[in-house]
Amino acid sequence: MKKILIITILVAAAAFGYRAFKTQVQKDPAMNTKIADMTNKIKAAVIGKADALKSAITNQGQGASNSAAAGLPSLAKKPSQGPLPNEAITIYLKHGGVISGKLLGKTENEYTVDWKGEKYSINAMQIARVEYKSQKDIDWQYKNDVVVKKINGVVMDGQIIDAGQDALTLSYSEGGGNMEIGVAKKDIDYLMFAPVEDKESQEIERHLKEIFPKMKAYKDGNVTMLTDSYVTTVGLYKKTIREEYTQIYLKFFKLFNGRKPQKQNFVVIFDDPVTYTESTGMPYWWVAGYFDPLESVLYLYNGFGDRIEKMVFDIIAGRTGMIDKWYEEKKKQYNVDKRYDIFIDGWAKEIKDKFWNAYNLYKSELTEETLSTLRHELTHELFHNWGLQNIILSKPNIDKEKLAKEKKEFVEAKDWKKKEEIITEIMKLRKDEKLEMAAAQSWLAEGMSTYCETEPMGAKDDMWLFLYQEMVRKNELNPIEFLTNFKMGSFPGLSSQAMLDAYAESWALTTFLMNKYPSQFIDYQDKMAAQVHKKLEEKDDLKLLLASLNKDLPTLEKEFKEFMATYGKAEDPDIKRFMKFHEIFND
Repeated sequence: MKKILIITILVAAAAFGYRAFKTQVQKDPAMNTKIADMTNKIKAAVIGKADALKSAITNQGQGASNSAAAGLPSLAKKPSQGPLPNEAITIYLKHGGVISGKLLGKTENEYTVDWKGEKYSINAMQIARVEYKSQKDIDWQYKNDVVVKKINGVVMDGQIIDAGQDALTLSYSEGGGNMEIGVAKKDIDYLMFAPVEDKESQEIERHLKEIFPKMKAYKDGNVTMLTDSYVTTVGLYKKTIREEYTQIYLKFFKLFNGRKPQKQNFVVIFDDPVTYTESTGMPYWWVAGYFDPLESVLYLYNGFGDRIEKMVFDIIAGRTGMIDKWYEEKKKQYNVDKRYDIFIDGWAKEIKDKFWNAYNLYKSELTEETLSTLRHELTHELFHNWGLQNIILSKPNIDKEKLAKEKKEFVEAKDWKKKEEIITEIMKLRKDEKLEMAAAQSWLAEGMSTYCETEPMGAKDDMWLFLYQEMVRKNELNPIEFLTNFKMGSFPGLSSQAMLDAYAESWALTTFLMNKYPSQFIDYQDKMAAQVHKKLEEKDDLKLLLASLNKDLPTLEKEFKEFMATYGKAEDPDIKRFMKFHEIFND
């Protein structure tokens, strides 16, 4: 009787639990997809076993009829029903799960779907019903093209109508009227941007997946990233892109408001600098990344990817191995009693720890170089794709012979000393080559990207500040009229050092204008954006800038120099890096 009672209770509990579970599944689409994902994996495993069993039966000469008699599903694919259009699909499974994605193929027995970047084959017997939708309906479930994701996870799907210093104002259309709600910036995690699903963007994505089959695609709203980096590093990329996109949109809200991105933003990040160079033709040793508007793709490499990390590890291991060898030799030379090993090993460890501290310094600097490059080039891409700037070409010409030589040295480097030389070159990102790049209104394009590459945006950049101050010290500061005279190209015709100086002065001028006259400067950029498709020779950059600021040129020059003089003296970045290592080993 007791056993019967227990069984009755268990059955009742199971029935109640199933009802609660089913209710939760119906309410929670996220749980639906998780269940669908889990079920599909289980299904794949079961079908795999069934395939093996069916194959074994066939091999024994028992024929296909025995397979059917055994109750195994027939997995033979029927001929395809012809090429499918690039259509999106939502599949409702019989167990309650929902899978939404791009339809890749369809037969009588199964549907093949690209779901969250992965390819899934779904057996027709599992499907309750199917709905065809536009790709944007699949990828974007919100009413507005830009929505707010709060730190607590809540998504606010209201139209952003104002972006103040401390808060945003969102407008909601409810019951025929409008309701405005404020949200503090400190409560915002990031903004989410609707994807652009036009034919050109779809073709770019298809092409990138085709030429980089080993890379995984990550689609996050208006940005599609392809990379072969480890998942932990991917999280850092995603965070950086989200933060940069959010900061740019809010900082320059008056520019972006009322405009729409003209295409999807594509970012390709190589984990290995050699693959980056082989794939793009760009020498890793002085171009860490670039935006190519002709391909509509941003390319860069991970400065501390797997290959570089192993190389740095080999450098440190090589040095620490020398220490161990030296101590062992000295112990034998002086016939040191084993009783003192604990003290000698302690001294050796203390020295070796310094090298591992250097390893962490390498890692932090190379990682920051990667993220800084990502922020800089993403600024170019966003302003270009939103129609705010006209980047004509940003892919530099290269010395093919030198490229082949350097690449060969990199690949063939075996000893830790040679590897250390290469890492040093990568960290310095040599600028001894001439970058033949092209962007309309050079100072504005590069000034905005250098301004936006810091974290937080607009923070003091020690490298650009040092170069600017060196120009002042040597009495080589360019007049603003000279700087704004470059209508196309990243300051073409200048020497490598002069080009770097022009970058630094563009950063300084942009920083000055964003600090002293932000509204007027953004108004100027708005007017420049309206002229993006004008012939370059028809644009009078300086005249428009002076009119927006309501100033004459001598006054602007004076105020600019006075503002920049308020910064303290910047250290030489190379000496500063050397001193960091010096402090580690002399602490």
